[in-house]
Amino acid sequence: MLCRLYAVELEVGSGRLKGKDNEALMSLLGPDFALVNPKMVCGPLHLSQAAYLADKAHAGKYNLSKDRSTELLLYLTAQRQISRAIKIAGIKSSNETVAWASFSQIPNKLFDLVEPDESVISHMDFDYSSLSIEKEVLDKLSFDEKQKIVMTRTAALPVKSR
Repeated sequence: MLCRLYAVELEVGSGRLKGKDNEALMSLLGPDFALVNPKMVCGPLHLSQAAYLADKAHAGKYNLSKDRSTELLLYLTAQRQISRAIKIAGIKSSNETVAWASFSQIPNKLFDLVEPDESVISHMDFDYSSLSIEKEVLDKLSFDEKQKIVMTRTAALPVKSR
């Protein structure tokens, strides 16, 4: 009996749009390729963790969505509702920058549309208001403390009560 094993190669990145053709960019979206609003990514580690957890959820059959790209948005935003996660972290026609996660192969056309730039997903640009923590409290927290909160919320999604 022949048994085929495949390893999913997770790859994340970010960049700046080369033009205004968001329709072509949106056409790249698929079950194994996600495009994300980089303002909702608290650095490369956050995006990598969300991709890893989305992949593990599918492998372990405790996923909340039918494809990995949508599962990534759920983990990234710590949401259980798909429409809400898309509203929070999905890309919009006004986006000039984008982050992505690939669970198989990165579409060839991506680099025709996007100039890679790792600085696009930075904790400096992250929208901390999404944490629902008062501004006075947020201002007192160090970057490490803020990132721990973000990463913990991302990791806690599967055990969050329904």
